[in-house]
Amino acid sequence: MSRVSAPSCLPWMARLASRVLAWRFGKPFPTIALLSHHPAYPLPYLFMAGIYTNGATQLNPTTKALASHLVAQLNGCAFCIDLGQRVARDKGLDAIKMRWVLAFRERPEYSPAERAALQYAWEATQVTAQVNDETYATLTRFYSEREIIELTVAVATENFFNRLTGPLKIESQDFCGLTDGPL
Repeated sequence: MSRVSAPSCLPWMARLASRVLAWRFGKPFPTIALLSHHPAYPLPYLFMAGIYTNGATQLNPTTKALASHLVAQLNGCAFCIDLGQRVARDKGLDAIKMRWVLAFRERPEYSPAERAALQYAWEATQVTAQVNDETYATLTRFYSEREIIELTVAVATENFFNRLTGPLKIESQDFCGLTDGPL
């Protein structure tokens, strides 16, 4: 159960967003309601989530999903892990890669490019948010500058979402229909 309860009356935009998200995923996002304690907070959250989810990028969607899922796993964000699995499933992404993302260094399923992106995401998610020069040099062998920016924004955005849901203990909504843990 979340540490904070939703306000009794949500702003119109939060009500609308909750209806749309409930239609799309079968359940509303509790984050929208909780952020409504300050009426201006849902709008930038929704804007960022919309760009993050629907914006056209050159970065491979599988790489973006894997990096985001890794970040959610590293941060222990049950809501984001659940939602990421649902989105990946809806897009037909490789469930095995999603399941084993924390072991990307050892697992044979990951390409060298994916390993480079995931190592970058791993380092960028640490408290210092510093990436060593060797990791960055490896990344540049596989990705353009634009793709590196898109990957960095994906990692930063996932960290932002995780830091909203984690401290408030926003639980998994079972978007993925899984009851026995991550993919």
